[in-house]
Amino acid sequence: MKPNKSLQALIVSVVLFIFALSLFLPPLMRVQAETSITYTSEPDEIAIFLNNIAFAQDEIALPGGADVAIVLPPQVFADTVVLRRNDERVANYRIQREADRVTVRWHSDDSDEAVEEITLTYLLAGLGWTPRYDMWLADDSEMVGFDFFAEIANNVFTLDDVDLSLIAGRVDTTQQVDTISQVTPNQYIAGYEDTVAQPAAFSGQVSIQHVYTIGPVSAQPGEVIYRQMTAADLPARRVFLWNAQTDQQVDVIYKIRNETDIPFSEGIVRSYQDELFIGSDFIELTPVGGEGSVTVGTLQDVRVNRSVTRTAISSTVRQDTQYDITLSLTNFGPEAVTIEVADQYPADAIDFTFSQDPERQGGNLFRWEVTLEPGDSQVITYGYQAD
Repeated sequence: MKPNKSLQALIVSVVLFIFALSLFLPPLMRVQAETSITYTSEPDEIAIFLNNIAFAQDEIALPGGADVAIVLPPQVFADTVVLRRNDERVANYRIQREADRVTVRWHSDDSDEAVEEITLTYLLAGLGWTPRYDMWLADDSEMVGFDFFAEIANNVFTLDDVDLSLIAGRVDTTQQVDTISQVTPNQYIAGYEDTVAQPAAFSGQVSIQHVYTIGPVSAQPGEVIYRQMTAADLPARRVFLWNAQTDQQVDVIYKIRNETDIPFSEGIVRSYQDELFIGSDFIELTPVGGEGSVTVGTLQDVRVNRSVTRTAISSTVRQDTQYDITLSLTNFGPEAVTIEVADQYPADAIDFTFSQDPERQGGNLFRWEVTLEPGDSQVITYGYQAD
């Protein structure tokens, strides 16, 4: 049987009429016909913290008068969701968590707006960044090459020109952070030049140290993005430090002055010399104009030793112990070296004696500067009484 052409023409006419009519219906009427809207969140702005947590903001325009469901990724911290409609908090909504999603639902049938501006913000895991530093050492110890890259790991969204910021800081949604990398005692003992106040070591929850503005970024889930933040030749002081209280070798510490236009977030520095990798170490938060500390190894040609002799001292007033400390250093290398020697003493120590007067510093610290010629040895002795 051949198709009825008149019936076909009638059906086509009806379809075209319905389509044309829908173009002239007010948005509110069209939504009421659907009664519900489901939208998968695609953030416009994301700020990423160091500990694999990000803050996302999504701004969308939705027709008014509908039941709305916004689908979020399962990594969302549901109790951090903030929902605004036309710049006002939505008073009643509910969140449903499933294995592969988190859904935010609310009713907007009380709205008389044809279009509503929705702003949704939330914290989520699965987006993180890590500062990556490479330091290039030359024979001239007064300058180092220094590269700073941001490593951005995306395990959540398909990002399409998302406005991205990187936060030098951490967010903890449950308790105080207690696993923060800290500058080593030796790096603090090595000292800072008095140009910019240096940050104090701290523990517990960390406040935001700096915000790096990256701009539009596109990425697929599973991708890791590398973005160069800065590359420069920077002045550096090389310090040979022996912390006699704790160490059996002399540390080689580079104090790097940040002469770029951005601070260095705390992180790990990989060091290279003569095109070879020679190790890695932590660098503390380093503001513009400040000094950062990187330990690159130990002096192999210098031997050091600390020995202590204890002698009991009794009197009618108190019983003390006499402590006699011997610090010995020997240079087996072919070149002269100048070493900063530091040692701590107890807070209750009295009646000091010295073979060489030290510089006294905070934290019950003595400090000497010792220059050793090739094959030379030096001995520092001092004593005190304490309980």
